[in-house]
Amino acid sequence: MAPEKDPDELKKGFCWKLCQSRLCLVLVFLGMAAGIAVSVPMVLLSKSLRERFAPDMKWWQKTIVYQIYPRSFQDSDDDGVGDLRGITSRLDHFQYLNVKTIWLSPFYPSPMRDFGYDVSNYVDVDPKFGNLSDFDDMLKTAHGKDLRVVIDFVAGHTSSDHPWFQLSQNRTSPYEDYYIWANGTTLPNRTIVEPSNWMSVFGNSSWQWSDERRQYYYHAFLAKQPTLNYRNPTVVEEMKNVIRFWMDRGVDGIRVDAIPYIMVSEDYYQDQARNYTATAVWTKPAYYITNLTKNVPDIGDIVKGWREVLDSYEDSDDDDDKSRFMIVELYDTPEVRNRYFEYGADMPFNFDLVTALDNHYQVHGNFCAAICIRDAINNVYDNLPKGKWANFVLSNHDNRRAASRMGELYVDAVNMVLLTLRGTPTTYYGEEIGMEDIFVSYQDTQDPFGKKYGPEKSRDPERSPMQWDDNKNAGFTNSSHPWLAVHPNYTHVNVEWEKNSTNTTTLKVYRDLAILREEPSLQYGLLKFTDVNPDILSYLRSAEEHPHFLVVINFGQVPVTHDFPGALVNRGQGRVKVVTSQAANEGRFAKDSSVPLTQIKLQPGDGLVLELAESGK
Repeated sequence: MAPEKDPDELKKGFCWKLCQSRLCLVLVFLGMAAGIAVSVPMVLLSKSLRERFAPDMKWWQKTIVYQIYPRSFQDSDDDGVGDLRGITSRLDHFQYLNVKTIWLSPFYPSPMRDFGYDVSNYVDVDPKFGNLSDFDDMLKTAHGKDLRVVIDFVAGHTSSDHPWFQLSQNRTSPYEDYYIWANGTTLPNRTIVEPSNWMSVFGNSSWQWSDERRQYYYHAFLAKQPTLNYRNPTVVEEMKNVIRFWMDRGVDGIRVDAIPYIMVSEDYYQDQARNYTATAVWTKPAYYITNLTKNVPDIGDIVKGWREVLDSYEDSDDDDDKSRFMIVELYDTPEVRNRYFEYGADMPFNFDLVTALDNHYQVHGNFCAAICIRDAINNVYDNLPKGKWANFVLSNHDNRRAASRMGELYVDAVNMVLLTLRGTPTTYYGEEIGMEDIFVSYQDTQDPFGKKYGPEKSRDPERSPMQWDDNKNAGFTNSSHPWLAVHPNYTHVNVEWEKNSTNTTTLKVYRDLAILREEPSLQYGLLKFTDVNPDILSYLRSAEEHPHFLVVINFGQVPVTHDFPGALVNRGQGRVKVVTSQAANEGRFAKDSSVPLTQIKLQPGDGLVLELAESGK
């Protein structure tokens, strides 16, 4: 009897014969055609699909970043200066706000000639703020409350008190070239002067003579803030080790201070050309074209190196999103900012709204209203590189507060803009309650910039203590001498009063916006300006198959009755999700009420976020 054939062998034989025939080619062709038939509609629908499904977003794209100026946030030991334990004691505030990330301005050991931006030790905590154990406790507590922590990285310069500088000044190996040293230039009359005409950001020459070393050293800012030499590979590695030190402790990201100034041209003796379009006097840096001392191309390699360090920590966290964040500070055009995307920064800070508010007032004598704000926003989106993420800032420790720029009436309105744009918003401490700048006399000025150039240049007014309640010194400290005075309005502009009031308050509006911005349309949806005139700013935020939102704000000086275009009106009424405090308290609008998209009457400062009744296409 013949042996029975293996079924698998029969199958192999059949397939082999089939693939030797023309039928096999036909079947392959039909399979390829079917694949193309399926993929083409997918490609054509890709825009729709991108809008319908949430993109793969990093944590820093979804969060509000809240800047804490440690000196001014909360004092725990009654010395009049805020500290790390004080910050830890107030972390519940961010859970209430629905803020997920805090950024700490410098807390490192420092002689405080520039309030922490003159670092004398990168891997410790200044005793005024506590110690490393306090930092670790703060970080652990923050992470336990699902808060990310970003720290300031003052990368370009140290204090002249830093041991590195002291050793460099006396030529101790290997520190001789940790900083930028140069011989002077000898004039025909044998007088020795600075190597070049480079100017400090704070004014006058950026070269300072050292009697000990018998050379000049370069400083981009104060003379007591010598600039590091990033052309020295040892310095590059030292600063990478600083990042590693804090990442090892669990820090979630860095904000790089003053990134354009961390390097200069290799030729220290080349003078900068005169800037004939500038109106600045010869003692100010704008008097010259700063291409030799600002944003030099070699900075790119340094940032790429930091990116590699941060990326090496992506596998060391327990949560799903393991990315470490890097944002860099610079005030410049989109063209210049965009270079830092290429270098490896997640975002370069965008200060277009800050500068628009300042410049408009200086040129026109009034504040930046609807068209001005729209143009500043469009300038960001129009110049954003493909695949990159925007960010927006309204104020910080170097710029006036929103309430002092725009007026108390418009505080909710500007917060509404900040928290409903497409991009990561950064809020300066106190903006959520509408804090205002304080008055500081010249005699009481603490800021070295203000001491040098007068109180009108001081940054003290926007750095006053956080206003927590209506107790002495607004609950910031029990000391009778806080480092800066508390604003006199703290009795009614404070967290406790605004949280517990039966009225709608700036704090409650901010919180409503922070919660609402987790909606897909506000988090990653498209932004389209719908109708903008000198008074009214309005735009639509939309993501497919999710509720759409219309933002409408009166930035004008007079009441306005506004009709929206027919395409919007045809979509029905809008339901009020967020309303500014004055409009709510005076009974013009109420949360969850319906508003027809015709004849919307808005007083100056009124703002609404409306959920559209029909999402449309």
